[in-house]
Amino acid sequence: MAGKTNYITNGVAYYRIRARVGVKPDGSPVVKSFLGKSKKEAEAKKEAYMSDLRRGLNIDFDRLTLGELMYSWLFDFKRVSEDIKPATFSRYEVVYRKYIKPYPIAALKLADVKTVVIQRFYNTLFEEGHTTASIRYLNSLLRSFFNFAIEQDYIIKSPLRGTTIPSRAGELTKDRKLDVYTDTEIKQLKHAIKGYMHESLILIALGTGLRQGELLGLQWKYIDLDSHIITVSQTLKTYSRINSDGTRKLITELQTPKSKHSVRQVPIPAELVKVFESQKAQVQHKAAALGLKLTPDVFVFTNSKLSYLDARTLLRSYKRMLNRSGIRERDFHSLRHTYATQLIRRGVSIEVIAELLGHSSTEITKIYAHILEDDKQKAVEKLNDIFTSL
Repeated sequence: MAGKTNYITNGVAYYRIRARVGVKPDGSPVVKSFLGKSKKEAEAKKEAYMSDLRRGLNIDFDRLTLGELMYSWLFDFKRVSEDIKPATFSRYEVVYRKYIKPYPIAALKLADVKTVVIQRFYNTLFEEGHTTASIRYLNSLLRSFFNFAIEQDYIIKSPLRGTTIPSRAGELTKDRKLDVYTDTEIKQLKHAIKGYMHESLILIALGTGLRQGELLGLQWKYIDLDSHIITVSQTLKTYSRINSDGTRKLITELQTPKSKHSVRQVPIPAELVKVFESQKAQVQHKAAALGLKLTPDVFVFTNSKLSYLDARTLLRSYKRMLNRSGIRERDFHSLRHTYATQLIRRGVSIEVIAELLGHSSTEITKIYAHILEDDKQKAVEKLNDIFTSL
């Protein structure tokens, strides 16, 4: 007895099953048909294909453009990978949307993306005003993508081999330019935040060098005021969670820090312990007013409902405070930069500062030396006595 069919092509009857196997850059689904002499056979073909797809063996993708294949790689593989956090995927998606999708390179077949094409693309981005740091991040993402393409036998070698990240000789790239508070400005800042709602937070940032997310993710269980130690083991992150259909939802959640080196213990200066004690008293008062108790899981810095403090709200308030006080507006991260440079000026070694900041390498920490030219000049002036008798 012939099996039931539902589709005819070229005069031959088949049973057809259609399945969504991916997503195009515009968000529309990629649908594939599976034909069999029976429903069972068609379903078996679909399951075999989907199994290969889950293992990264979709042989149809080698005919897609760079933009289409990269989009599928991001959404069908990276988005569901255990190896990256949702916030990291969100950054990847932004890079793709900003630097790949709008440019002609996205329409090229993968086989046509050669080294010279990539180099000219990078040069174009640089000429348009994009920073060396941005292009370097794009290069890192493309490297991961092309490694995937090599593993799947779509290409033999990466077109990134031999390319150069454009930069201007003799100039620090924008990601290396550090803006810190001078000694005079630190005094002005301390005066300006007297009575300010985030006074404790600013002082603690200045005295510990913690990143903004690490500060906002601090809970009292990670503060040991007796031993003067902060344990940094999480960060509060706000990001866009991107679904398979491209829709977004803003999420705020606690995550592990950006790298294993960021998990660390940071000593609290003795004078700063008083600031923590004052902050704890304020949070206890806030909790009592709400009929709640101050438990170890309560955040060190909270909103009026004893929940986490929103990063965007903090930054807007911080910049308004600077403007009101006549202090030049800076990024919040400048407090961390200031912490590091103040330690350098006090003779603390680069290795120790790297540990305190949670840097993976002392090479990262060494960028702070670029803003200490005045200190170098003052140092060599101490040699003047050698020549006074000449």
